[in-house]
Amino acid sequence: MDDRSRLSVGSLLGLPLGGEVPADTTSAEPATEVEIPTRLMTEEGPATIAAGNLGPARSIPAFRADGVENLSYDNPFNIPIEQVWFDQKIVYAADLGEVDIDPLRVKVAQEYQIVFAVELDEFGKTKAEPEAVPGQLNIYDSVPGMERYSPIWQFNYVVVPPGYQPNTLRSEGDCLTSGYPIYRSQVFEN
Repeated sequence: MDDRSRLSVGSLLGLPLGGEVPADTTSAEPATEVEIPTRLMTEEGPATIAAGNLGPARSIPAFRADGVENLSYDNPFNIPIEQVWFDQKIVYAADLGEVDIDPLRVKVAQEYQIVFAVELDEFGKTKAEPEAVPGQLNIYDSVPGMERYSPIWQFNYVVVPPGYQPNTLRSEGDCLTSGYPIYRSQVFEN
């Protein structure tokens, strides 16, 4: 690997990552030609990026035959990733943590968490950590591209009885028709 492939994006001096500025920087050297990637896009549009290489938009189905999202992602910033159910299929989501928003001013999507117990205060916030069903994935009502999708999720707690089998509920429809009590909270995550 040569030094050109290790230059930082914002380097004004053109130094390799971890390089040091030479002691004599007074002499002016002629500018060197900058290598241009093979494909440049001046307009936004569908594409894929794999290991820093821009490629054409995906031509593979969004879901594999087993119902799992057909996704490749190398997670360069080590963001927590979770699997969730959407319409009987498994999708992946980045968990960026709880946010404090006004749901009357900010569009929110609905997320369902299957629990054995939850207690909300008078403001709709949890008094303690809900007693989650071990092994159960949370459930989304929408995914990007849908009208009702939002990256801000409002938690709905579905309270199931002891003996509930994890991942029996796998969609918003399953939750709404289950007959189990559902508590809409004022807990939001991005």
